[in-house]
Amino acid sequence: YKRQVSTQSTWGENMDAYSCVYNLCTSEASRGGMTFNHQQYLYSRTKQMIEEYLSGRVTAGVANRKGEELLTMVYNAWEQHRLVVRWGRFMFKYLDDYYTTSENIDCLRTMMLKCFNTAVYEKVKSDLCKVLLAEVAKEREGMIINRTVMKEAIGLFVEMGIDVMTTYERDFEQHFLQQTAEHYQQAAAAWLGEPGGRFTYFKRVERSLNEENARAMSYLHGSSLSRVVEKVENVLLVEKLHILDDPDAGTRALLVDWKTEELGRIYSLYKRIPQGLDAFSSILREFLKSEGKECNKKFCNAELEGNAYIDAVLELHEKYSLLFTSLFEDNTVFHKARKEAYEVFLNESLTPTKEGATGGKMTISELLSNYCDHLMKNEKISADDFDNLLNKIVCLFTYISEKDLFLEFYRKQMSRRLLVSKTDNENETQLISKLKMKMGAPCTSKLEGMIVDKGLSAETQKSFLEFCTTRKIDLKIDFSAQVLTTGFWPAFKVDAFNPPEVLSNHMEIFKQYYDKNTQSRVLKWVHSLGLATLSSKFKKTPKEMIVSTYQASILLLFNIREAISCGEMMKDAQLPMDEIRRVIHSLAFGKFAILKRANADKKKSITEDDVFEVNDDFTCPQRKFKIPNQIKTVGDPQEKTDENRRHVIEACIVRVMKSRKQLTHAELQAQCMQQLNVFFKPDPKIIKKRIEDLIARLYLERDENDRNIYRYLA
Repeated sequence: YKRQVSTQSTWGENMDAYSCVYNLCTSEASRGGMTFNHQQYLYSRTKQMIEEYLSGRVTAGVANRKGEELLTMVYNAWEQHRLVVRWGRFMFKYLDDYYTTSENIDCLRTMMLKCFNTAVYEKVKSDLCKVLLAEVAKEREGMIINRTVMKEAIGLFVEMGIDVMTTYERDFEQHFLQQTAEHYQQAAAAWLGEPGGRFTYFKRVERSLNEENARAMSYLHGSSLSRVVEKVENVLLVEKLHILDDPDAGTRALLVDWKTEELGRIYSLYKRIPQGLDAFSSILREFLKSEGKECNKKFCNAELEGNAYIDAVLELHEKYSLLFTSLFEDNTVFHKARKEAYEVFLNESLTPTKEGATGGKMTISELLSNYCDHLMKNEKISADDFDNLLNKIVCLFTYISEKDLFLEFYRKQMSRRLLVSKTDNENETQLISKLKMKMGAPCTSKLEGMIVDKGLSAETQKSFLEFCTTRKIDLKIDFSAQVLTTGFWPAFKVDAFNPPEVLSNHMEIFKQYYDKNTQSRVLKWVHSLGLATLSSKFKKTPKEMIVSTYQASILLLFNIREAISCGEMMKDAQLPMDEIRRVIHSLAFGKFAILKRANADKKKSITEDDVFEVNDDFTCPQRKFKIPNQIKTVGDPQEKTDENRRHVIEACIVRVMKSRKQLTHAELQAQCMQQLNVFFKPDPKIIKKRIEDLIARLYLERDENDRNIYRYLA
């Protein structure tokens, strides 16, 4: 034993020892007429020698030792024994390869470890564990310890399990984990008890986790790393979850003060724990709700107007998008929390409450549509900023519960832009494409149809001019007609209008052309959408005016008569008095006073007997100007949406019943709500009413035995 562990042994001497063992194992000797087994003797004698040495020298050396002295003695003894095991396996390799295998007994390594276990380990394991834990406690208090000795001593617990971790876990690891929990329970209480300790708590937790991670990797077995970290996380994070709700140092306070570094630290800590981010994201969701409701309150108190309100909501969204990307790794838990928060405050009805505020309830669908309308008319915005804003708008759109109502408002305003404002169709197409990607083609089919109509109208006009040239028709005016498909566009107001002769002649020519080139299509003229450019001569300078068809027809009457009463205007133009009032008000009392009362009466109310004449003294700095005119659409978008929803709900009911054949009322209602929630939140009462209507129209029937069950009728 002494010779084997001596560092003075040369390689040649060790090879001599190996050869000696080999010769003994391969030779046979007879004693008293019986064959003598050198291998059995050699194995037994080696075991006996190791046991005697360990019991006589090592056990006596570690007996009654305490503290660091015990640790040093065990470390030295174990280092020597490991050397014995290593060289013993080399010199007795032949014996190990053949004898132990054939006899099915412990290999030399196992036999030597068991000898150490019996002679030394079992006697010192309890005291050794206490010493090791005391050293760990010192290191946690900031003192420096010998990590190499610690690693080798802890390795003894691992080796004594002889390829099984049970001994290590029972004799050391469980005590280490218990001490770790107790240490950090006391540490957490001390940290939180210090003045301002709540504000530095998570920084200390982060440092402690890093220290324990480094400690475990330095001298614990690899299997302990996850258990140690889990124990520290459980004590410092899971059990102290209430700190996130602290009014002064919790998540809400950090969000208010925008302490992004600390928020990122909390995220990095709690993401390590299963469902650890749920509480964090829940607080974030409630905070976002309160922020959003504060925006709602400012709008209702007239502190924010409609577009400013949408800007504030988009800015809030962008602010947290950057936070999620930079610090929260775009974790879906936070995106879900933001979605839930936005769905709550965005879908509240907004009612201006400040004194003097006008108008009733407004929805986010209308406000967002108004914002899009303003954006489409803004010619100063750059292409990159425009695309950026569209992406934000589409994100906001996904949170709206009444998406169909937004699309109806947007369709109505888009019609005005395409027909009057002459906005860029590319911008319109860009937003429609983004909405289509989010919601699918059926949602944007009408909007796309409107864009197509605008494109076809240009081709139709070109074809019409070629038709006139071919027929040698001389057009007296620059006449252009836009053909709109009824199903795509909102319903516009149609009056029994008698157009001026020059206009009616050109309308007839266009009708001849259109009838020749199309079949089964009927033209219905919507004069309220028309525009005309008139040249006029006033006393000072000539002017060009861009006016509506109704305004043009009234102004042209003054080419025949100098003064005309409203009643005569009604008769000549065949327009209702309400429309005459609207036209006269824009021409006589607006920014551009082309007309004036004949009797110089300053009242603004208009009756049939009021007489108007041209205001020859009219002046305007621009040579060409446009007189405002409001396009009137028929029906309220909310009413139109409600009507469309009835058809959509019926179609959904029929679709579900056709595939399922038979369902209970609850099942059918649940299926419908699940499918329709993408576009709007259907009212269960409306669904029930639609079911009753479909039963009356023989699409469905009730079960004879259970009236709560519906059957589909093919």
